[in-house]
Amino acid sequence: MEFLEKIYEALGEEGLKKARWQTRMGVLGIALQIVFVLLYVALWALTPLSQRVVEATGGNPWLYTLVFFLGQRIFNFPLDYFSRWVELRLGTNRQSFSGWLLDWLKQSAVSVALMTLLFGGAFAVMLAWPQAALLIFLVLVAAFAGLLYALQPLLLRLEFKADPLEDEALAARIRALFERAGVPFRGVYRLRAGEKTSRGNAAVISKVGGYKVVFTDTLLEALDPDALAFVVAHELGHVKHRDTQRGLFPFAALLYASLLVGYVLVSTPTLERFPFFYLGTQLAFVLGRLAMNHLVRTQEYAADRFAIQLVPDLEAFERSFLALSRQNFDDPDPPAWIETLLYDHPSIKHRYQALKRTLEEKKEGAA
Repeated sequence: MEFLEKIYEALGEEGLKKARWQTRMGVLGIALQIVFVLLYVALWALTPLSQRVVEATGGNPWLYTLVFFLGQRIFNFPLDYFSRWVELRLGTNRQSFSGWLLDWLKQSAVSVALMTLLFGGAFAVMLAWPQAALLIFLVLVAAFAGLLYALQPLLLRLEFKADPLEDEALAARIRALFERAGVPFRGVYRLRAGEKTSRGNAAVISKVGGYKVVFTDTLLEALDPDALAFVVAHELGHVKHRDTQRGLFPFAALLYASLLVGYVLVSTPTLERFPFFYLGTQLAFVLGRLAMNHLVRTQEYAADRFAIQLVPDLEAFERSFLALSRQNFDDPDPPAWIETLLYDHPSIKHRYQALKRTLEEKKEGAA
């Protein structure tokens, strides 16, 4: 049986319908994000709201942007709840409304703080030093990208509780994988994601002096040790290729280009025109992310190639993605235009085909 047929069988008719529906909802979600940006900017730009907030904050760009982004989180509540509704329809949500709302409040606080820091800083620069703004933006963007990188472990702990993995045999096997890959090992942890979702995931995260592996408890329950080893090997591929660090530059470049578009759109900076600055940055960022998806998919293919060299077991890959498809309702073969434009990971079909080619080339080389 072909691997794609195995995926379809594992999902079943109902699961495949959910996977394809989830893909359509993903497209709709992006469209709704753009619509909400346009509506929120219109609310500020086409009514007296912006002028009144300028007066209420005394023209302070930091206070103005703080109010702007607090309002945005409230305005976007229906959009955020749409994501929860999708999870409820899929059956992957295990969280009560009160638990979800508490998480939403925590995420909102982090989002408002970060957005105020970036946009309040950018617009304060534009108001104080308009001629030198584009040069100062370089420093601001570099600092912001570095901050996001440093905050990644903290943001993960904010969402899920973590415990050291109790399975000593599995931990020892993962340590051996790290040693073979030449990556410093700093432990294996279990994320208690099952309290909130049935979805599974794994990651290798930077820690002082090395890297640690984190598995969701849902993934640990679904995969055998060989399949887990392949998942870890894939994540080690990202570490060896320094994908996270290397990804900071295109992300920072995209962020800078977005600020540049906002700067050009505003022309003469006044605080009342901040909504137009924000609109320009958001539209540019959305379009830029579509272009960045190609880069990220390239990194995923490279991490898969590293993994199959470290763990030359195509069946382990199959078992891992059979389980992940069931847990996450991933469409194994989405429409080509959706995968090209919107997916930051290759489809399961294309990843499997690429791995088969890698193994075949390896056999031919050995012969």
